[in-house]
Amino acid sequence: MEQMRTSQHVDDLTTKAHGVNPEAEPLVVAAPQVRGAVPGFVWTGDVGRAKAVIRLPDPELWNGKLLVGGTPAVRNEYSLDWLLGDIALQRGYAFAACDKATPGLTLRDPMRSMAEWEPAYVALVDQASQLVHDVYGQLAERTYIAGVSNGGYIVRMMMERHPDRFDGGVEWEGVLWHAQTRHLMTTLPVYVRDYPIYCNWRGDRSGVERSAALERIQEAGLVPESSSVWDTYFMVYWVLSLWLYGRSLDPDWEPFAAAWSNDWLRDPTPLAAYPWQERQHVLQERITPIANTGRLTKPLLSVAGNWDCLVSFSHNADAYARLVAQQEASRWHRMYEIERGNHVDGMLRGGWNRQQPVQPYFEAALYYLENWLERGLEPPASGRYASIQEFTPEYDKLLSAVAEHTLDDPLQSGASDER
Repeated sequence: MEQMRTSQHVDDLTTKAHGVNPEAEPLVVAAPQVRGAVPGFVWTGDVGRAKAVIRLPDPELWNGKLLVGGTPAVRNEYSLDWLLGDIALQRGYAFAACDKATPGLTLRDPMRSMAEWEPAYVALVDQASQLVHDVYGQLAERTYIAGVSNGGYIVRMMMERHPDRFDGGVEWEGVLWHAQTRHLMTTLPVYVRDYPIYCNWRGDRSGVERSAALERIQEAGLVPESSSVWDTYFMVYWVLSLWLYGRSLDPDWEPFAAAWSNDWLRDPTPLAAYPWQERQHVLQERITPIANTGRLTKPLLSVAGNWDCLVSFSHNADAYARLVAQQEASRWHRMYEIERGNHVDGMLRGGWNRQQPVQPYFEAALYYLENWLERGLEPPASGRYASIQEFTPEYDKLLSAVAEHTLDDPLQSGASDER
């Protein structure tokens, strides 16, 4: 087969052998445990307009299953290697991921769009399934999909639109794209505009103005308990994300067409002026074709931190659960609200600030999905979970490196993770 001629056999598929990509490292507190080499085949190439990497353990190590990874943001096909890839490969999965066809600043091109994500993932599943057949002489007995952030949106979308291709899915902090609800283009402008007011950057804001700004920030989904890290999210995510997705979803609004300026991190006024309420008709036209529906017909487990400072819990995770309920599909869905979990676990490296990592819950949810579909064991009920010990009695078997640190519970004291 042509696919096999373009693949390569290696002694170890994990990052312990081939190293970690710079786009994978920031997503986790620390690398997952790698307890041994996983020899097998690796394939890299194009799937439609997307770049993909597909890794297949040797036949004697394969567990009979394929796991497709939904990549976050506009990161590349290697970005899940620490968050999911190393874990999946050690458990015997064939693992496939792609860059959604829009890596980096691709979405700044008005001729490109998030609508490319769906066909990219259809092509990825087709390619991975063919490689599975070539290597193992059979198709996968189970195909799962798991992803984070906009990769979580991918998981939801593929489960809604292509249930014939998957047995089940797990998503972490998926972005909710839906024209009739709050979404990033209606919350990011609030964060970008009101955070400098709340912090009184200019030094002339009254107490009334600052209190009103805080109320608007909370209405847009943030919780005041997470305010100690708002400055970091402003500098790293809020302004940049508004500029990048704004160009894609409302390209005719002039400030979005401008080149990126670091000056916006000191004075975001041009972007903060985005009149999202007046531009709803434009956003609706762009978002409706890619919108989530909540129409699930197979199992989907969701985990999300309720301190999420980018993809707010109330307007994304919780709103998606309501959307599923409206479709009378809740029997297929579990929503796990993780107490004090934020959006990017990697930001906990400099100090936990009373937060906790969500990756262990994401990993545990994958095992719950396996048990649900393969052994008929119902997963935990939807609800709020304060610790990994409460969520799973088998926390000591998790490969997520941060799982062991949650046992020390540095959250109450605000202690830093020294790892």
